[in-house]
Amino acid sequence: MRRLSLQVLTAIALCLVLAPRAQARRELAFDYRYEQVWGAAIRMLRVDYGFRIEDRDADNGYLLFDYIDTGRTFPGSLELLRVGEGPDASVRVAIQVPAMPSYVERMLADHLQQKLISDYGAPPRRVRRPAPAPSEPAGDSPADEGEGTPQAPQTPQAPSHD
Repeated sequence: MRRLSLQVLTAIALCLVLAPRAQARRELAFDYRYEQVWGAAIRMLRVDYGFRIEDRDADNGYLLFDYIDTGRTFPGSLELLRVGEGPDASVRVAIQVPAMPSYVERMLADHLQQKLISDYGAPPRRVRRPAPAPSEPAGDSPADEGEGTPQAPQTPQAPSHD
């Protein structure tokens, strides 16, 4: 019996050790230019928080940094991804600090958003191009049927009792 319970405990311990850890990841999209988001992210991490930036690559869009909490250091990452081109372009940002609770990533993302607004103002308005109107097949328009301009339906009026 003792041997069976030892095997069960060993199996449970292995499952706990080998099980993948849940990692939070905070993602946001910004309507600023890529260069603006990149610069603001570096300034936020290095200047505002004083975190050490371990590695960075603007072309590939990632930063590796050391998040510091109560004297301990935890690895973190910030990824930037260009989405779209031209006036509809935006930047998607993913922030991860796997060893910390998810509110840390949310706090960093919120701070980045506030930094972008304070440095560059409100994000530029996106120019939405109207979708092209569907073309009508020949012979289906009212002008082709001789009906002329369609009129609004008449609403019935109550008879007056004079």
